[in-house]
Amino acid sequence: MKETSAPYLLDGLADLPPAERRQAVSLVVLKVWETPQVLLGEIPATQALAAIAAIAAGLPGAQGRPWLDDRLRAAACPKVTSELAGRALCALDVLVGRDSASIPLQLHVSDGAAATALLDDLRDVLMDGLRLGW
Repeated sequence: MKETSAPYLLDGLADLPPAERRQAVSLVVLKVWETPQVLLGEIPATQALAAIAAIAAGLPGAQGRPWLDDRLRAAACPKVTSELAGRALCALDVLVGRDSASIPLQLHVSDGAAATALLDDLRDVLMDGLRLGW
C-alpha cells in the first residue's frame, strides 16, 4: 500500500465487495491507532486519511457534506458501527496530532484552511456516528 495514492485507494475500495471494503478500512485505522509509527512507512498519511474518510462517508451525517463526492460515495464503508467510527476517530486524532502517541507529520497542503475545515468536518461526522451508535 506504500506507493498507492489516495484517489487510487478510493477507486480500489469501490471495487471491493462491501464486507472486504469494511475490513480493509478497519484494518488501516486500527493499525494507525495502535501503532502510529506505521504512518512513517507502511501507511502514508494520505491513505490513512482516505480510509478515515471512507468510514465517515458511510455514516448518515456525511450526506450533503461538500467533501462527499462520487468517488468517496462509491468507496464508502457500509454498515459503520459506533466501534468502527470510534476507531476512525482515534486514527484521525493520531493523524492530526491530537493523540499523545502521535508522531510529528508534515502534511503538505495548498490550502491550510480548507484542510483544517475538512479534518474538523470528518471529526464531527465521526463523533455524531459514535454518539448516535450507528
